[in-house]
Amino acid sequence: MSKAAELTTAIEACLAEITAANGYATDIQGVYGFSQNVPDTAAKPYLIIRIPEDEAVKHSGNAVHRVATYQVEAVFSRAATLADLQNCHYDILKSLGYGGNYQERPLKPGWAGEESAEFDMGASGGQLRSVTASISIQYVERY
Repeated sequence: MSKAAELTTAIEACLAEITAANGYATDIQGVYGFSQNVPDTAAKPYLIIRIPEDEAVKHSGNAVHRVATYQVEAVFSRAATLADLQNCHYDILKSLGYGGNYQERPLKPGWAGEESAEFDMGASGGQLRSVTASISIQYVERY
């Protein structure tokens, strides 16, 4: 399995842990990866994972240093407040290891990468609210 596939699998697993039972403020009802369709009746809030970019930044023999940008969109009902979205953004980062010393998490210590959040309080004609976290993660792929 490629390092990219391992990374995506790890990210999906970490995000699936975001539940109140696991001590998070947000109780995620589903995580939908790259090839999964979100059912029209999906319980909210749910997460959608996208990978808009994965680029090589350095070559060294058979090793290629890459930076993958993951977008994690959290979709809520229109009843959600800005605080709900901000708490979910925090939970997404925490679940991936941001700011911690969690060797088993996708965001390793020592490389902060880039991270940003976009809040949409009127997605889908005002019926939904969302926050999209864009997270760049560095990894090494060996060919």
